[in-house]
Amino acid sequence: MKKFWKKSAAVFLAAVLLLMPALAQASALTPAEAAHLRFGADGKFTILQFADIQDGPGLLPPTAKFLKAALEDVQPDLVVLTGDNIMGSNSKTYDQTKKAISKFMDIFQEAGVPVAAVFGNHDDEGGITKEQQMAIYMTYDCFIGYDEGPDIYGVGNYNVPIYSSTDAGKVAYNLWMIDSGTYDAESGGYDYVRPSQIAWYQAKSDELKAANGGVPVDSMMFQHIVIPEVYECFNEVAFGTPGAVAINGKFYVLNPDLTHAGVLGEGAYSAHVNGGLFDAVLAQGDVRAMIFGHDHANTYEVDCRGVDLICSPTAGMASYGTPQRGARVIEIDENNTAVYQTRLVKYSSYFTFGSLLNPVYNVMYGFWQIAFPVMKVFYLIDSVTGLSVF
Repeated sequence: MKKFWKKSAAVFLAAVLLLMPALAQASALTPAEAAHLRFGADGKFTILQFADIQDGPGLLPPTAKFLKAALEDVQPDLVVLTGDNIMGSNSKTYDQTKKAISKFMDIFQEAGVPVAAVFGNHDDEGGITKEQQMAIYMTYDCFIGYDEGPDIYGVGNYNVPIYSSTDAGKVAYNLWMIDSGTYDAESGGYDYVRPSQIAWYQAKSDELKAANGGVPVDSMMFQHIVIPEVYECFNEVAFGTPGAVAINGKFYVLNPDLTHAGVLGEGAYSAHVNGGLFDAVLAQGDVRAMIFGHDHANTYEVDCRGVDLICSPTAGMASYGTPQRGARVIEIDENNTAVYQTRLVKYSSYFTFGSLLNPVYNVMYGFWQIAFPVMKVFYLIDSVTGLSVF
């Protein structure tokens, strides 16, 4: 009997030793890797981006209805939230913040769709930190985001690999999630992507490239605040030019030669400091498109030195916006990952203004139809005079 137990123990120990590398590898997986997102059997992968929901502290009925309708219509493989997910200034306690996040995350959880998210400049304005908010998001089974660590500036810098439909171990595409920060205390204005974030991106990009036989893995990058290079895709024009938007005392329209689609409905409110992210993206050669939120009235898709810069409109109803208000659909094809298809789904796809069935939508839509043009007048005054009327 003693020999039997000794032999059994030896077999068990050997089995444990054999399994240890696999167990260690499994425990080392990030939440995004563990989710193991894959292209479908048809070779397609669909992303639904919601930018600037920021209704908070609750979620207006038309916003909730829009999120549900878009999910049902698009049937995405992944939802990406690109910051200002809540209006932090309206959620000043932990419980209020948790409730604000739950209003949309409960919808995604019920739909059973994976969710990735980054933060914007408004999320933590109520004093509940991004670290605390990330912990709230991570309580949801559908959430696949995380933070790469405290040595990297910001919270919520990570990547989401999308695996091949035919080879479960092959990363066929990659999504970068970048925290573009809040405000820059030193130079003023909005924050920018810092050196530690860029170094992490470069190292991870090189790692993916090496695992892909030395070929960069085609990718998209999501962050809240647009990069300064977007102005390379605008034409500066004279005051009074039809359709021009005002910012910093200058007036701009889209450069038609560089524009794929969309509108420039307001200035692009980028950081004052250029941290060099776009130069790194060009050098790595993996990012096909950078996708932003932040500027609620902008829906442009422009080509900046071979990389598409895309702005998506607000998906909420409580904040300013235009009839372009909605969400962005992105479809990637595994058979040609160098290109993609994108389109907007708008509130107007699911709501009829004036319908008695949507009273809150009627009120909010009507309000912003009047209020946003008035806001643009004040923006113009501010831009020309520097009086800071807002």
